[in-house]
Amino acid sequence: MRLVPGDPERLGGFWLAARLGAGARGVVYDAYDDEGRRFAVTVPRAPTREAHRFAQLTCRHLARVVAAGADAGVPYLVSEFVDGPDLRRAVELHGPYTGDELVALAAALASALRALHEAGLTHRGLDPCSVLLASGGPKLIELGLEAETSLAGSYTYLAPEVVTGQEPDAAADVFAWGAVVMFAATGRDPFHGDSLGGVMHQLLAVDPDPSGLPASLCELVGRALAKDPADRPAASELLVESATELSMPDGHVRAPSLGERAELVYLSLSPTQQQEVPSLLLRLLDGDSPHDEGDVLRPLMEGGLVVRRSVRVPPAETPVGKLVAVSDDRVSPVSAALYRAWPRLRRWVADERDGLAAHRRIREAARRWSDHRRGRGRLLRGRELDAALGWAATKRRHVRLNQLERDFIADSLAMSRQRRRLLAPSLAAMGALLAVAVTMFVVSVQGQNDLRGRLLEADARAVAARAEALRSSDPRTAMRLSVAAWRLSPELEARVALQASLVQPELAVFTAPGTGGTHRLHGDDLLRWDAGAVTVWDVAGGRRAASYPLPPGTRAVSDDGRFAEGADGKPFEVATGRAPGATVFAISKGNRTTVYDGTRVLFDVTDRRVAVAPGGSTVAMSALDGQVELWEVTPERARAGVVRVEPLTGADAAAPALAFSPSGGTLAVAGRDGVTLVETPSPRPAASSQPPQPASVRTRPMEPSGAVPASVQHAKAADGEPHELHEFHVTRLTPAPAAGKSPPREPVVQKQEATGWGVEMLDGVETVPGASAGWLAFSPDGRLLALPGDGEVQVWNVADHHLTGAYPLRGQAGGLAFSSDGRVLRYLTATGSVVSLDVSGLPSPSGDDHVAAFSGDGRVAAQEVGNAIELTDAVSRRALGRIDASGDLAFDATGRLLAVAGDPVTVWQVADGRRVASVAAGGAVLAVALSPDGRTLATARGSVLETWDVRTGHRIAAYEGAGDPALAFSPDGTTLAAGARLVDLRTGQVTPLERAARAGAQGETTALAFSSDGRRLAFGLRNGRVLLWDVRTRRSLGTIETGPSQVDELRFSPAGDLLAVDATRTSLWDTRTLRETGQVGAWAGGLAFSQDGRRLRGVTLDGAVRETAVDPALAAQEVCARAGGPLSKAEWSRLIPESGYRKIC
Repeated sequence: MRLVPGDPERLGGFWLAARLGAGARGVVYDAYDDEGRRFAVTVPRAPTREAHRFAQLTCRHLARVVAAGADAGVPYLVSEFVDGPDLRRAVELHGPYTGDELVALAAALASALRALHEAGLTHRGLDPCSVLLASGGPKLIELGLEAETSLAGSYTYLAPEVVTGQEPDAAADVFAWGAVVMFAATGRDPFHGDSLGGVMHQLLAVDPDPSGLPASLCELVGRALAKDPADRPAASELLVESATELSMPDGHVRAPSLGERAELVYLSLSPTQQQEVPSLLLRLLDGDSPHDEGDVLRPLMEGGLVVRRSVRVPPAETPVGKLVAVSDDRVSPVSAALYRAWPRLRRWVADERDGLAAHRRIREAARRWSDHRRGRGRLLRGRELDAALGWAATKRRHVRLNQLERDFIADSLAMSRQRRRLLAPSLAAMGALLAVAVTMFVVSVQGQNDLRGRLLEADARAVAARAEALRSSDPRTAMRLSVAAWRLSPELEARVALQASLVQPELAVFTAPGTGGTHRLHGDDLLRWDAGAVTVWDVAGGRRAASYPLPPGTRAVSDDGRFAEGADGKPFEVATGRAPGATVFAISKGNRTTVYDGTRVLFDVTDRRVAVAPGGSTVAMSALDGQVELWEVTPERARAGVVRVEPLTGADAAAPALAFSPSGGTLAVAGRDGVTLVETPSPRPAASSQPPQPASVRTRPMEPSGAVPASVQHAKAADGEPHELHEFHVTRLTPAPAAGKSPPREPVVQKQEATGWGVEMLDGVETVPGASAGWLAFSPDGRLLALPGDGEVQVWNVADHHLTGAYPLRGQAGGLAFSSDGRVLRYLTATGSVVSLDVSGLPSPSGDDHVAAFSGDGRVAAQEVGNAIELTDAVSRRALGRIDASGDLAFDATGRLLAVAGDPVTVWQVADGRRVASVAAGGAVLAVALSPDGRTLATARGSVLETWDVRTGHRIAAYEGAGDPALAFSPDGTTLAAGARLVDLRTGQVTPLERAARAGAQGETTALAFSSDGRRLAFGLRNGRVLLWDVRTRRSLGTIETGPSQVDELRFSPAGDLLAVDATRTSLWDTRTLRETGQVGAWAGGLAFSQDGRRLRGVTLDGAVRETAVDPALAAQEVCARAGGPLSKAEWSRLIPESGYRKIC
């Protein structure tokens, strides 16, 4: 409910957003603090009692009291916001509570009363409306608030002595507890009357019957409802044992916060409208009445974010009620809380806060100029103009100048240039002052040029911000905008946007014109079926490919759009209208699916999901209980086996989704424990008289492993002899079970005897929507499997059971499909839009995990494959050979030599794969490093650090206590870094870096890297931090926070201006500002810049060397190609109105 005229805007430090309700105890508001945290603020009708004492209570069943006070004479009490229905509403949704749930409710309320009474406090108003059923259990609210007892409904839970005039105490709370428990058990007020007199009679003379309650509550409730307070138990006696946890009832609609509602409205806008929102709301914050240049006010008003401004008037009686306020033509935010509750808007305000006053001066000056017929005397000049241009160039991020303001500044600049031209002749006549005049003129021009440059920098930052805002809703435009931002000015924000465009998975979002209908995604096509036609849209080309009219009364269309079912229940081909030939297909109608072979019905099932194998030889059907039946339908129908997986659970649970691979040899089944991959039996030849071959199950989990293989079960034929079975490969795409928990039940396969032809009815549970294929998708070559996860689309490698990619989902996926070339994965959103994801860079199947490393110059790569090491020329991608060794790897600077850890440590010549040294360090060495010239080998064995002469194999020195798994030589080879220590190899002196050591105590060193000039050293830590040090001065240069994941590898660019950090993701950092400049793809190992520093290389899961552009100019070229070209002039004018068009690609 909106705030009404007279409601306060702010109480204390809490901004009121809306009314949650009003009752006998006061008015309750939805409120937010300056950080956007949500609270409930109550303006009580009666004075609050001892609010500070309620704030000290910590019981989980009491709503936490945060603050209390008075603001301008208005008292208020602040408590935590509890999302959940009150008990009265919960009983309406859930029905009366019984058994363990009722006991759990009673125990929770008793626990809350005990906490109150032990603190010397009472509730004084316990009733069903003061009990909220939250996700964490019941919570008692309205602490410290007294109710006005002018309504009969308020009396029904008061103790008899309170009704007769006594002060409520702990015993009165216990009476109310008993009455609330009775209400929860029966759904009726225990002391109900048609009038106040009737209620009082019930309270004073009638004893409710608690005999229908559970045994543990029956006596307690009876005693609690005693008329004499002395006969009631204490709150501590009301505690009963309950192992049940209550949660909010099904059917409750969660109340989204103001910020969540605002974000949903924002995401529903078009990209153009989204660009207008920051400026519009910031202008409203500053008291402006903005022009609706982007047609954005209407959706903001419909979404409840902006309202017509209300103006209070003297109260006046009207035929429809008392008039207290009128609206005018101006708009305002729904409340000032919007600027705190919405994180995105909070950031916009923070970005613009310092410049709002400057914009206000420009805005007001422009209006005065317009009001005076745009006279030149009202234009800006001198310092005022410089200040305006300075704000527009350096301070403006989200506020967009409207047309009047742009004209005002443009005319002011034009007048400034004219004045300079007019002054030039008179300056020439002043010979004595010529030198000074020329100097001042040059300074003026340079100042104007500097301001123009700063204006371009601000434009670049603003355009980069627009690119980020469009990243998910219009990725292709976002890519083009990022290039435009970089071309305008090479600001850091523009570089970050450009790098993001290079690696963003989203390629495009396609929305077919028109509304309504049912959408289906099928390969490269989007199908839309409505009452009159099936329309096929080419997603990649963004054009309508075909449209086929449908006869009246068409019931349903198949998922691929090829077949439909007419009003007479018979199938037909959509394109021709003729009866289908001999092909197997499925058509779903709500929760019912019919499988046809031509015009003949093979199956007619309800509450099943159905998948038909390519070629139509096999049909799979899943049921709500997790059972999946496989049927061979050619040459005759026979049940081939039954696979059982863990069924889905929950109120909206459906049958497991199904999908066949393109070859038809693998069936994917999405159960509760993950996706099961089933190797289907081969179809029987037509002439064969042998019985059908059933199948068996073998399980092998994808990463991470942990599932236990199931036993192979053999089905018996009619003669009782088991047949040889095919193997079913079962893969779960979920983590292994936690310790102490049983592993998931393995799928079971059974053989069913063949049955005759005919229609088989397999009726299931009522009204669970079904879909014929579900939302699993194989790539065209069957190599990849895509499935929706928790807020993301996961792509798994079928052959090696690795997760190869995960991409964020924009809402719930309504379908998945790979493009015909397998390079793009598309998903259908709930609104009918198709999002295209780039999966062309996903790795091919690989063997076991491997270690990878690059030479110092990035030209040679090595990766461990099995028990050998494969060498690759990283520039030409040519294989250089194979070395029979395994362990930690370290190159010299040029890739001439490679050291491999182990026992012994070996050193190999890359060119011919010859071993040139073998060092017996006296135990297993886990970490090695080679000096840049390849002459010195460093090894870490436990706490001992040793250096060795590579040519002779002799030990040079040993350093006790300096051993560390992280080792790195300086570029000149004179210094060795080992964890947080520096070893001078010339003198043997070991210098601990104290601050690095202290930081390492919180996260041990996991990676080291020197800059190419040897002046800086980067420490990567297990806690995700990277420390930068000046090697000469032993001074910290700063800390980079990359996230919580361990830093695995570091590498400086050849120029030293960038640092690549490999953790969960690979990121790039500017070493001067210590700000992130972008991300590159996640790699399995290895990190190296190309020799010119323009590209970053890494080794993927399949051992391939891949690289990403990190030079902005090179990245811009690649982004242009990825986006399909630059912005058109019309797009530029619409998206970047503050700057003239320029060619960017």
